[in-house]
Amino acid sequence: MIEGNNKSIRKAYNPDLMILVVEDQMIFIKDVKHALPQHKIVFARTVEEAKSSYEKWLPDITFIDIDLPDGNGFELLDYIRSREPEAYVIMLTGSKMWEDVAISQQKGVHGYIIKPFTRSKIEQTVEKYLGVREKGIQLQLAETEKRRRSAMTMQETKEEG
Repeated sequence: MIEGNNKSIRKAYNPDLMILVVEDQMIFIKDVKHALPQHKIVFARTVEEAKSSYEKWLPDITFIDIDLPDGNGFELLDYIRSREPEAYVIMLTGSKMWEDVAISQQKGVHGYIIKPFTRSKIEQTVEKYLGVREKGIQLQLAETEKRRRSAMTMQETKEEG
């Protein structure tokens, strides 16, 4: 399992995003690349490539196509969730089947983008993630400060007694 705290702390001090895009169609790979030129993007075309890339890069955001040559995106999503339950995952698909949307929601993904998508849709998704990340960082800092104050109070009580 990935150490969530270490990843969060590392990401708090690194403003660049690491994005994993799991997609087997080159046109959509290029679309994402053009939409997010300022971020580090890693691509995988199969479930197996994606598993390896996920472990290596620990992405901030993972975009997963549902239909992949060696399996489906839900299989990959389950794999990612088993390692990092709070991973930020967006499903991509050309399918408009409501079952896919329902499964995605049931599995707790953070979004669902139907292809073809616009550059602004990808940008909005990243902006939403940045807001979520900032809120998480602020909560971590507040919790750390609370623990620090509690420890100081305990130390002062110990010294007085």
